[in-house]
Amino acid sequence: MQELRQHQNELLSEQARLWTEVEGRFETQNLMGMSSRIQDIVRLIDQIRDSSLDVLITGENGTGKELVAKAIHYNSPRSTKPFVALNCAALPQHLVESELFGIEKGVATGVESRVGKFELANGGTLFLDEVGDLGLNEQAKILRALQERTIERVGGRKVQSVDVRILAATNKKLDALIQQGTFREDLYYRLRVVHIHTPALREIPEDIPLFATYFLNKYCLKEGRKPKLLASGAEEALLAYHWPGNVRELENEMKRLAATVRRPTISEQDLDRAILVAKGPSEKKKGTAGSSLHQAVAEFEQNMILDALKECQYNQVKTAKFLGVSRQGLIKKMKRYGIKSR
Repeated sequence: MQELRQHQNELLSEQARLWTEVEGRFETQNLMGMSSRIQDIVRLIDQIRDSSLDVLITGENGTGKELVAKAIHYNSPRSTKPFVALNCAALPQHLVESELFGIEKGVATGVESRVGKFELANGGTLFLDEVGDLGLNEQAKILRALQERTIERVGGRKVQSVDVRILAATNKKLDALIQQGTFREDLYYRLRVVHIHTPALREIPEDIPLFATYFLNKYCLKEGRKPKLLASGAEEALLAYHWPGNVRELENEMKRLAATVRRPTISEQDLDRAILVAKGPSEKKKGTAGSSLHQAVAEFEQNMILDALKECQYNQVKTAKFLGVSRQGLIKKMKRYGIKSR
């Protein structure tokens, strides 16, 4: 009995440690982005953190809708209760009802009793991802559960009360689906008590270098390598690209670069071909074509100093050594080109 108690205490301590770690991951200050669009989302999450209001999260694929949902849950009074997610688009329509509400034993041959997502999330949060892909029949049953806060298992006769906060997400335009008759207007307004729209990456270009650097350092650390720097040409190419896969696509690109590039600096040529094609001819080449040799050399020297400063983390002594010039010579050139040290 003493050994069992000791083991139980160890498990409880480990559970508390892991819980603190999970909560820390989804604190609102950990939502990256300095753009006004991202900061508006952070402020809204903080405003509703003490409530149990249902939330509709819209946005393109790869914009972090589930991350926002987890931030809402782990900053709410329900944070110690379950966060249960269901991808509505990944399930065949005939299985959605049993997944949501559960099923009783013996409904069909070989079927065992199973708890549904609503029961699993009782006291906590149910995240319905891709809610726009639900059929009208399933929408009607979810609406009833939301209105009455009760559920009934498939094949069951017992009505159960549930205390569940609903966070729904979709990449579809629900107002257009309502016009087409494929999404219920009453369910839309039931879910849309609070609306959060996650912006596409091309709508917040000022955050692209921040995201890129974060993911690059994250995966360099996982690979057991020193952090890498992005050259100015690489940053320009990232800013010029339209990012159809949004933050998820950017993360995957940085993951690839962390694993494949051995040099301490990521150059423009290291980037995926699709990104380079989107940028087109480099600005350096376009600027050189109609300029004098003196202008071309000055532009090349300026870009070389900027790249070296980034690689040496703006340490002027290291940068001067890297470039093979004296520190005073470097300072003079920085003044000439209006390059500021950090």
